[in-house]
Amino acid sequence: MRAILSVAATAFRESIRNKTMLAIVLLAVGFIISALLLAELALDQRTRVILDWGLFCVSAFGVLLSILIGVSQVQKELRRKNLYVILTKPIYRWQYIFGKYLGLGATLLVELGVLSAALIALLAFEGIAPSQLLFQSLVLALLEILLVAAMAVFFSSFSSPYLSGVFTFSIFVVGRSLPVLEKLMDKTQNAAAYALLKVLVWGLPDLSEFNKATRVVHKLPIGWDHVGISAAYAFGYSAVLLLLSALIFSRRDIT
Repeated sequence: MRAILSVAATAFRESIRNKTMLAIVLLAVGFIISALLLAELALDQRTRVILDWGLFCVSAFGVLLSILIGVSQVQKELRRKNLYVILTKPIYRWQYIFGKYLGLGATLLVELGVLSAALIALLAFEGIAPSQLLFQSLVLALLEILLVAAMAVFFSSFSSPYLSGVFTFSIFVVGRSLPVLEKLMDKTQNAAAYALLKVLVWGLPDLSEFNKATRVVHKLPIGWDHVGISAAYAFGYSAVLLLLSALIFSRRDIT
């Protein structure tokens, strides 16, 4: 466990000091604040616009960072030749993978905390008290971001950063669209297309369950039971991805 935490601490420090990450976080905060400009055009819908745009920015920039940082976790060490030095120490490759993910998760937690604080501060400026629905939505956004990060680490364990980013983003888009694919699957009459859609629906993560901005905007209940089930789903799926990542990476020739 000490080896995992050591790798995680190093990964966290490197990510926090990354100028690209800092620039993206500042850009995200700027986008959240821009909700005030959009709200001016919404007349009597100011609160809805601020909540909708703010939650979108938190989710979108969180996913963006999870992909950008996640796909470079392993390849960056290989490119700098640091990985060869690390693996000469008493550490297993699976510990290295899990440590990298923990460090990435801690980084994303800080990032989401900053963006959430910016959104809550913006609401306070408008005289709007943050609701339980908002906090539930932010928790779900964090779970989705951590799951996407696990996908990024999985692909980076055997592929280049560019391809890993493309694969992860593609699965994110499809995962957000699974309800649409389910409806399409029920209507298709082509056997091959039906089989493909069924594989996608059952094999890929259903990320639509983590996006509840619409319910927050319209003040529809979410329920802590849904949050709990979503957490179990996200952690379970992430654990499988990390185990596969560790298995692939342990057999990878990095000489």
